[in-house]
Amino acid sequence: MNKILATTSTFGQDNKELIDLITVHGLEFVPNPWGQKLDALKLRRLIKEHQPIGILAGTELLSRSILEESRQFLRVISRVGVGWDNVDHAAAAEYKIKVYRTSGVLTQAVAELTIGLMISALRSISEMDRQIRNGQWQKKMGSLLEGKTVGIIGFGDIGQKVGKLASMFGVKVIYYDIRSLDISWAKAVSLNTILTEANIISIHASGNRCILGDEELKIIGKKGITIVNVARGELIDEDALYKAMHDGRVGYACLDVFQSEPYSGPLTNLNNVILTPHIGSYAREARYNMEKMAIENLLTGLGITGIINS
Repeated sequence: MNKILATTSTFGQDNKELIDLITVHGLEFVPNPWGQKLDALKLRRLIKEHQPIGILAGTELLSRSILEESRQFLRVISRVGVGWDNVDHAAAAEYKIKVYRTSGVLTQAVAELTIGLMISALRSISEMDRQIRNGQWQKKMGSLLEGKTVGIIGFGDIGQKVGKLASMFGVKVIYYDIRSLDISWAKAVSLNTILTEANIISIHASGNRCILGDEELKIIGKKGITIVNVARGELIDEDALYKAMHDGRVGYACLDVFQSEPYSGPLTNLNNVILTPHIGSYAREARYNMEKMAIENLLTGLGITGIINS
């Protein structure tokens, strides 16, 4: 029986009926048995064992060498998410492996989480919640989102949605991106301008190249800024961030993604951080739509069309 391997950590757990859309076509669904992001060793082990014709892929690295090892049987990679730079597209094209992604379905979910993290940081909500649970009743003065300058790094669909939502709170929106857009409510600037002028920096870029490292964090102009990252863990040097928080350059950090997941590093020892376990897509409505689209893309790539109506 041909197999479909889901490498994402929780595919179908809240939408089990979607798995039937795979198995009804005589395909065997194979879930991620570890429930966490796969390293290369575990990924290779699963691929070698099951020889899937399709992969419902997470953010694990699907390198040229892995695709080369899979070229005799793998026909489709369907990313469960919008970012797909973890796939070697040149190798996939060479080995005639089709690659898809679920564009658009996560925009609202990730943007809402971002705004929630910003407000929680400004008002120290999670910190004071922990204090009450520890028997402390201590009010901490916070700050409004209104009137702040929000600098967005990466101004694609999600970055723009964050900017629009933030602008409704009365903030100034500036952004850094490879392209400039003709819009009235946000201004394109350099990365250095983001670092020197923003009260809040929110990262929505793609790729795995570090954007905020030690050198960039030294440029910060407004002491005690908030940094939010719901994009990719590799985009921030976590050690440099830890140092910047210790010396006060960064007043608060909100991270949903990490260089290595699950995360258990030194940031867990700080009070002025909010750490969430990669939940950008974990709004029930968004998750359903994303997993459904991923299956649609997978079946289309396999030549099975016109079968999903729910």
